[in-house]
Amino acid sequence: MKHLLGKRIMAMVLAAVLTAAMVLPASAVLGQKKNLEVTAGIGLTINGLKAKATDVTGKAVDTFYYDGTTYVPVRAVGEALGQTVAWDSAGQSVAIGTKGNDAANDAAYLSEYFGISRLNGTLSWATYNSALEKIGFEKAAASGTLTAATAAKSLVAAANMTELALTYTSQEASEACKRYGTISAADAPYVACAIEMGLIPNSVDFTAALDGDTASVLLMNAVEASGKGRNYIGFSNDPDIAQRLTSTWNSFTVFDDEALSKLGVEIVSSGATTGYNLKYDGNAARFLSGNTIQYGHDNITHAVQLMGLLNRAGLVARVQLEPKVSVYEYLLEWNDGKMPASTPTYEVRQVADNLYLTYAVEYDLQLEFSSQADRNAFDGIIEEYAKKYDDNPELEGLIYSSWWQPLYSTKVQMSAPQYQQIYDVVVRNGDYTIHPFATAETLGAVQGKVASAASGLSVTPTRIWVNAAFYRYITGTSHQ
Repeated sequence: MKHLLGKRIMAMVLAAVLTAAMVLPASAVLGQKKNLEVTAGIGLTINGLKAKATDVTGKAVDTFYYDGTTYVPVRAVGEALGQTVAWDSAGQSVAIGTKGNDAANDAAYLSEYFGISRLNGTLSWATYNSALEKIGFEKAAASGTLTAATAAKSLVAAANMTELALTYTSQEASEACKRYGTISAADAPYVACAIEMGLIPNSVDFTAALDGDTASVLLMNAVEASGKGRNYIGFSNDPDIAQRLTSTWNSFTVFDDEALSKLGVEIVSSGATTGYNLKYDGNAARFLSGNTIQYGHDNITHAVQLMGLLNRAGLVARVQLEPKVSVYEYLLEWNDGKMPASTPTYEVRQVADNLYLTYAVEYDLQLEFSSQADRNAFDGIIEEYAKKYDDNPELEGLIYSSWWQPLYSTKVQMSAPQYQQIYDVVVRNGDYTIHPFATAETLGAVQGKVASAASGLSVTPTRIWVNAAFYRYITGTSHQ
């Protein structure tokens, strides 16, 4: 769950010491200089390892103790925990957080998936309840001013955590909420639960009237906790993203859908398409379309190294690894006329007298960037570091298992020549889909063959924009 930075810092920085941003004592005036007697040279440990605190230039800076509080450079702590840290000189403030984890993207998601218009200004109970209903949550019982505290009960219910909230005794709830202002005894157990489970960031003003940006964040937290939102394994800059990718990949096996496989045999044998991908909805990322790139490959080391490229470029993306079964014609001459041995992730089936099909587990790496500008930078990274060309026969400077024709796409219109528009002919049977591709010129033939053979199945041609190299491949204009 997101928006847990404060809790993670408390758990990881200096045993039993609360670490905060570099702030002046409450009695100080911003910009005023004071001489303070402090205890310097305080040690810093992050995730069990001794850490060196530095400024943005790499110069060592001190940590110190003053008047009951330990002060640690916010950049050292934030970046060590995988968060971006930015200084706003005009507003004299520090911004901490994972790129893309912001109210604007939350509002965009609520709009795309639930039809909720951007929430602005101070919210009324009616507007808040309307948003809850559009998501599919129960309306809140309006009482008093709408605040983060009074909204907590409805957020906890939406996230299916009501029983957990009711395990708090009145004393436990009161103790958990004492830092956050005057919170009623009725709201306290729900506020305590919402904070503990990350539904409400502990940095918000719990007693202030709820504004649109805060409401978007809180609603999105409830959406994700309830399973109605994104489905992903982490962020590209998470310290353990390599382990997460590899563990997820190792769980994949060949899966099937009888009706779609029968259809697939017909359309491949007819020559309408040379192959297709089979996917299952339960693995879908459900990302924000405008910021997302789908990148297909079959080697997990390639995906891991791609994370490094993104990190080096300063690009942060949510990451989901969706399994797919790639189905394409197999020629026996590739194996001296013999059927290859099957594995949990690869098999060849004889589907007709002279037709053999490969069923191989691959993946679609879904990447939701923090902005469209970051998404647009992806093409240049692949072209430079993950794309084979004839003028680089030694593959110098390319990441592992780079392809001649890498495949990545997006559902939103992109500019030529970097991207070209084709069709993903989506054929659905319940929670399973197959995805033969078609160009504008071949769409009629592919769609016609699929429609004639897909009795009772849903067929939806969907416009997508693919990278230029893959477009050249499917149109036969170049091998590179």
